[in-house]
Amino acid sequence: MSLYRTLGNGGEPSTDDVRPGEGMGWKYLPPKGPERVAFLVLATLLAALKVLTIYHFRVDADEPQHAHVVWGWATGRLQYRDLFDNHMPLFQMLCAPLMALLGERADIIIMLRWAMVPLYLADLWCVFQLTERLFNRHIAPWVCLVAAALPRFFYTSTEFRPDDLWALFWLLALLVAVSGRFTLKRAAGFGLLLGLTFAVSMKTVVLLAGLLTAVLIALALAWARREGPGILGVLGRAGAILVSAVIPPALLVLYFVQRGAYGSMYYGVISHNVVPGLKRWGHFSLHVWIFPAAVVALAFYGWMIFRQTKETRLAIRRTIILLTPWLFLTLLLSYWPDITREDDVPYVPLTPLLALPLLYWAHGRLRLPRIEARFFTWILPALCFAELIWVWNTNTLRSDQMKDTTRRIHDVLLMTAPGDYVMDARGDSVFRMRPFYWVFETITRTRIRLHLIKDDLPAALEAKQTKLCSLFCATRVLPAASRFILANYMPVDPKALDMGAAGKELGKPDAAGRYGFDVAIVQKYAVVSESGTTAGTLDGTPYTGPVLLTAGHHVFQRSAGEGRVAILLDTAVAEGFRPQFDEAEKFIKGVRKKS
Repeated sequence: MSLYRTLGNGGEPSTDDVRPGEGMGWKYLPPKGPERVAFLVLATLLAALKVLTIYHFRVDADEPQHAHVVWGWATGRLQYRDLFDNHMPLFQMLCAPLMALLGERADIIIMLRWAMVPLYLADLWCVFQLTERLFNRHIAPWVCLVAAALPRFFYTSTEFRPDDLWALFWLLALLVAVSGRFTLKRAAGFGLLLGLTFAVSMKTVVLLAGLLTAVLIALALAWARREGPGILGVLGRAGAILVSAVIPPALLVLYFVQRGAYGSMYYGVISHNVVPGLKRWGHFSLHVWIFPAAVVALAFYGWMIFRQTKETRLAIRRTIILLTPWLFLTLLLSYWPDITREDDVPYVPLTPLLALPLLYWAHGRLRLPRIEARFFTWILPALCFAELIWVWNTNTLRSDQMKDTTRRIHDVLLMTAPGDYVMDARGDSVFRMRPFYWVFETITRTRIRLHLIKDDLPAALEAKQTKLCSLFCATRVLPAASRFILANYMPVDPKALDMGAAGKELGKPDAAGRYGFDVAIVQKYAVVSESGTTAGTLDGTPYTGPVLLTAGHHVFQRSAGEGRVAILLDTAVAEGFRPQFDEAEKFIKGVRKKS
């Protein structure tokens, strides 16, 4: 087949490369022969990389936070009211049955990542369908392969996060929009999917702004031809979209209103995320001109698409789908205060489509028969293989970076019961409630710095008798809270040093050999020495084993044992953990330097 016809030949997408007798699944693969073999080899390598990524790729801080919220739903807690979150709730609600089925397990993040694979494949199916409808079935598998291996999409879509579902609803909405005449019924279906996209992420506002800009460019180019829909038709379909799009978010809001949690939801989704002066907000810079410049450049690209495409309806669809990803990106670069990797998921898989009009333009002018003959059997597979090498080199997958997270959750499950509290940055321990409502991420830290949130973490740790606390929290709070954490928690696992158990080193004894110390976290403690053998009296009573220590001053006089001495949470000692004295000192010195 010629490259010219494969790219659509400027008219309706061609389907005359159908080969009867190959079964329903054949259309998702290139034609039989060397091209199909090359494609299957590359797809197998990509699948192997995906599996390796699920097990070895480092855990992003967002993943356990989302898993913690899902665990809250699975155990009867209400998002926003009972535990903090600043995302729309649909994804977490839908994942709750899976969390309940999996139960408490140290490898929960790995299991939840596997649940993202169907969403990843569904995204690629949408890309295939869009390519087939806008260009040609022959090129569609290769566009999917290129999209699947783009590092920004490949890695972020592996993580357990709402953005995976957000991207799917968005791509489905675009697919519905371009799959036939844009009737009122189709507009309503598009609006419903758009509403589901909003129900997963409020950042859909930016996606919608990019889409509307692309629609205006496409309509302007169509009207320049004296073709395209009339104003009344556009307004009618816009009304159908608006009515349908309101339904999913409205149902979610109603759900929380009925449970008396609307105020908590509004704060988490809206108020918390709007912070004066957050990063780039309120700071004028040249970046604000990126979007206006992009509109001009992309309008010219849309003009080129219209010149290549004789049929106006197809030209409108191509222009909208090809321009929207780049308009969304430039909107983020120009005006969004905190650009994150997860913002890439809904637009990156569409970016390979932008190359198709350029290929068509180059083919129409260069006319290189040898390149055309080898394009699908040699050139394109070679480019895809280079992309796989790029994916491999983008992140380190040779070592297991998941093990630290798995180990931390394993330790938490060993040392605590379901009703115990564990303090971590963002729900890192997944299966335990946090004593402090807010999570420590960029927006929260900014709000604390601006005194919009009271940093009363020490009081919360005391009130909830918190058994475990992430020592890395000490780097994310005010100096007073940092000193409190390091004075009352110690690292106990050399393979998971960031998690501390309630306890403290008792320091140096007085002249009479007595260790005086203060307890803030009421718990049952064991007294341990570096030598492993410990005996003596605690508050004048012979020490025979772990004892409940109330808040206040206590005295221990050692009669047996050598080296440094500490008190440590009894469940930690029972599970074989011991104080990591040297590491505790390193944490303390580090916080003192920052203070």
